[in-house]
Amino acid sequence: MKDRFGQSVEIGDVVRVVSVCQEFLDCLPDDERIHIAGMLNNEYPIDDFPESGKASVSISWEIEEGITGHGGLYLLPDEFELVRKKNTNELHLRM
Repeated sequence: MKDRFGQSVEIGDVVRVVSVCQEFLDCLPDDERIHIAGMLNNEYPIDDFPESGKASVSISWEIEEGITGHGGLYLLPDEFELVRKKNTNELHLRM
């Protein structure tokens, strides 16, 4: 799979979320929406390729002591960019 600049990505590579579909956000419960919307412009490792042409990134947050929320995004290539390859410090910066 490739990011928005055509760079190949693999599971474990760190990517920056550059777009989140507003229609998707509108469907989420209020208490989850803030966390998923907050993923925009932040970096996450790819944890899966759940469907052809989509990369998955995930987050967790503390709801209250001992209770954790989980969520994430399935990203299309134009919604993310490679920041760093897995197991390297090689940065891929785009301006």
